[in-house]
Amino acid sequence: MDVNDPVSTIMSRTVVVANQFHNFSEVLELFSKHEMHHLPVVDGQSAIIGIISSNDLMKLFYDPKYKEMKFNSDEIDKAMNIPEIMTKNPIIISSKETIKHAARLFYDNKIQSLPVVDNGQLVGIVTVKDLAQLVAYFG
Repeated sequence: MDVNDPVSTIMSRTVVVANQFHNFSEVLELFSKHEMHHLPVVDGQSAIIGIISSNDLMKLFYDPKYKEMKFNSDEIDKAMNIPEIMTKNPIIISSKETIKHAARLFYDNKIQSLPVVDNGQLVGIVTVKDLAQLVAYFG
């Protein structure tokens, strides 16, 4: 494997997603159940509209806006909505782009995941963990 190979060679093809109508407790459950760190948010046609990271969720617990809130699921679900939490219009990459290009996007933008989009549809996700695995086993 080489850094000039396409992202499709290292991306995860099975991607757990949320939509903008999920509530906060459902998103937490997805993170917990699937032991992931990045959750793409899609519209009804599987087009990416945002992404939520585990870091985004952690920041909420320290946000002064929610300081007085009791962290029970009903109260949280009423107070928070997915479009408010997600990073809108995340940086994406095509499955045909090179691994080297993905690495550059990670570095230049200080991000840790890239939704992989072909023809407007989410087809995978690539993370810095995928790059580290590449270096560890093929580097």
